[in-house]
Parts: sequence; C-alpha cells; structure tokens
Amino acid sequence: MREETRLIIETTNRILSDLCTPGVVDATESGQFATQLWQTLNENGLILAGLPEHLGGAGGEMGDSLTVIRCAARFAAPIPIAETFIAASLANFVGATSFSGGVVTVANGEFELSENNTLTGKANNVAFARWADRIYIPAKQQGASVLCVVDRDAVELTEQVSIAGEPRDTIEVNLVIDAADIYQAPSELQDYARRLGAMTRSVMMSGALESALELVVDYSLTRQQFGRSISKFQAIQHQLATMAGEVAASIRAADSLAQLQQPVELEVAFAKSRVGQACGPCAEVAHQVMGAIGYTLEHHLNHRTRRLWCWREEYGNERQWQELIGHEMCRTGADELWPRVASL
Repeated sequence: MREETRLIIETTNRILSDLCTPGVVDATESGQFATQLWQTLNENGLILAGLPEHLGGAGGEMGDSLTVIRCAARFAAPIPIAETFIAASLANFVGATSFSGGVVTVANGEFELSENNTLTGKANNVAFARWADRIYIPAKQQGASVLCVVDRDAVELTEQVSIAGEPRDTIEVNLVIDAADIYQAPSELQDYARRLGAMTRSVMMSGALESALELVVDYSLTRQQFGRSISKFQAIQHQLATMAGEVAASIRAADSLAQLQQPVELEVAFAKSRVGQACGPCAEVAHQVMGAIGYTLEHHLNHRTRRLWCWREEYGNERQWQELIGHEMCRTGADELWPRVASL
C-alpha cells in the first residue's frame, strides 16, 4: 500500500469515526444534511483527493478518491462524495479548467440542448439533488455530446428517497444555459459517466459489505446462547465463512478498480457484477446471524444492508453488466474465448 493511501485511510477513518455516528446517518432520513461531516472532509482535501489541482483537487490518483469513497461507505456516510467525484471527473474529461465548489451532484437522464442553448429533459434518482448547489448534466446537442452545469435552484425538483432513506430526487429542466456552463465533450460522455458511477458503487458496496461483516462477527462473539457465544455453533460458523468469502471477493474486485487510471469498461463490468452479486447472500447471512435485532432500525446494520440493496441497482445491476461481459467475450469468436479468459 502506498504511504499516501495509508494516510488517506487513517485520516478519513478518524474523521468518520468522530462525525459519522449512527445518529448522524439517521438524521439524514429526517431531512438533515450532515454539514459538519461534509465541511471537515472537504477542508482536509478528501472530497477531491484524486482529482487534478486545477479542478481544486489534491493532485492524487483516481484510486485516492475511490479509497475515500470506500471508507465513507463503511460508515454509511450520507453525503455525495461519490457524486462529487463523478462530476469532477466529467469536468476533467471534457477539459474544464475549473470545478464549482460546494455540494454537487450528477443527473443521468434524457437531456437535449437546443441551438439557442435551451436545456430540456428529466432525470430520476438524482442523488442528493435537494442539497446540491450545482448539478452536472450530460446532454445531447444535435447528436453531439455536451456537459451542462446548472444551479440547483434553476430546476424543478420532486423530492424522493431511496430504500436507504437517502435523497434520490427527480429533476426536470427547461432553461437557457449560459455558454460558460456548456462544455463540448467526446461522444462517449454518457458511457463514461455510467462507468464512473459503476466504479463508485462497486467500491461503496465493498466498503459496506466489509463493515457489515465486522458488525456480524462482533455480534456473534458476544451474543450468548445456551451458555456460549453463538460463534461456537457450526451452523453460524458456516454462514460467517460463506459471507467472509463473498466479502473477500468483493474487496478484491474493488481493489482492482483502485489500480486503474481510467474507468475501463470491461474492468468496471467485472467489478460491478461481482460485488453486486455478493450483496444478496451477504445481507441474508448478516440478518440471519443477528436475528431480530438486525432487522430493527435502531441497530445500524440496516445502514449497510439497505444501502447495498440500493447501490447494486444504480448504474446497472449485476445482470446488466454480466450481459455486457458475455457480449464482449463472444465478440472475438470461439477460438479467442479461452485465451481471453485465461489472460484475465
């Protein structure tokens, strides 16, 4: 592990331990933004750790941002770190020379920019839109791709929440955009944004899975039944071993993404599908081992499992990414299938 990465993990975990308590996470579901947590992470340069300095980042690698995002997910941090990373990465992708500060998010939907720069369209499930200062929107203009930046106050917003209780709002846009807020982009802009989103959800799920495993193991060691801890029972040991194997595979998949300099489609597909596939059985084991207490909102296991169920569906679920893998593997013909598989 790079010394810089170790420092990022230690600093991020220390801040999250102090400021991202279960009470703070619960407060999000009541409509309260975790302002102090956001500001502290931002002041320490962690929100944009892996972005170039000209965009306000710390000049690190993409993996640095993914490391912060993963740490935040382990604590179920209810703030748009991933969305800010995606927006800043899109700004860098289109050659922007600056990046708007404050809270930002990304809207993926059907948006069209007319010749007179009128942006119209709608997007569902826009993460944390109600608390954002600006929204980054990939759009089309006469068949070409553009990235538009709009003020949150300029859009029509319908508040909605995910199964995890986090904002996943619907926005509708019909306004004229200033030319300074429009960036000409490569044709793959939408695909690039999707891959970035899948990268973030993969590392977020791996962080939440790792945290859930720790909670369940700690519980099994302390919960007494028939005069001994339930971790002594063979059935429980088998369940924990199954969960640990799935979590280990997920962590390995997420680690592979942290080594990338760009979101390579096939690598992202492998990671998103593998980690997403682990969510179901791991959540099942976690709640079975913890029993009734694990199903209550009072216990913070739900902060992890409810987010897992949400994140696995965002930016393509495992079935969709597995179909992409299948098509890609078959594209070069039967003679090349095994050599390609073996090379991986």
